[in-house]
Amino acid sequence: MNSYFVTATGTDIGKTYVGAELLRAARRRGLAVSACKPLMSGFGEDALARSDAGLLLDAMARPVTPETISEICRHRFEPPLAPNVAMRRAGLVQDYEEILRFARASLPADPSQFHLVEGAGGLMSPVTDEKLHSDLIMDLGLPVILVSAGYLGAVSHTLTALDVLQSKGASVAALIVSQPSADAEDPDHLIGEIRLWSDVPAFPLRFGAKADPIFHAMNQ
Repeated sequence: MNSYFVTATGTDIGKTYVGAELLRAARRRGLAVSACKPLMSGFGEDALARSDAGLLLDAMARPVTPETISEICRHRFEPPLAPNVAMRRAGLVQDYEEILRFARASLPADPSQFHLVEGAGGLMSPVTDEKLHSDLIMDLGLPVILVSAGYLGAVSHTLTALDVLQSKGASVAALIVSQPSADAEDPDHLIGEIRLWSDVPAFPLRFGAKADPIFHAMNQ
């Protein structure tokens, strides 16, 4: 299987940036690629190109239209709210099983195809009032790419996320530490701290860098 679930220690950490760069790296290796962003909030219809799903489509070299967004994103909401809150305020039935089916249906039949399912928010962000993204990960049974970044509290948040995943029996394929801006902390600082406590494979993705070395290391 060449499919992964991308989650993070929190929101605005760099999940989509990392996922998009991995998709581009896979395409440069000649692989077919696909992605699924089941839930998305914080973007209006006039900003779809800048949305998480839009950036993933762009990385797949696909056009960004309302139709293609709907192909990879089951529910999108303009208010920047957690999915369960956004659904509740929109009066939408919170059907976890339907969201799970949508994500499962996105998984490619060809095991060589590189595929990502990207969560919304962090690992413990609610999907519905009764299910968390950690539940979605376990129900899909995909190996996890955990994304973090260098910020105050990142060591605790990253170790907590790793502990939750490992206690549930999830397979953690990689920790990727992003650098969201040129003046942000060097990813190696956080990686060095995490390696004191965890042997999970950890990789930096510096600002403006390509993910080809990470993709190569994950697929040796």
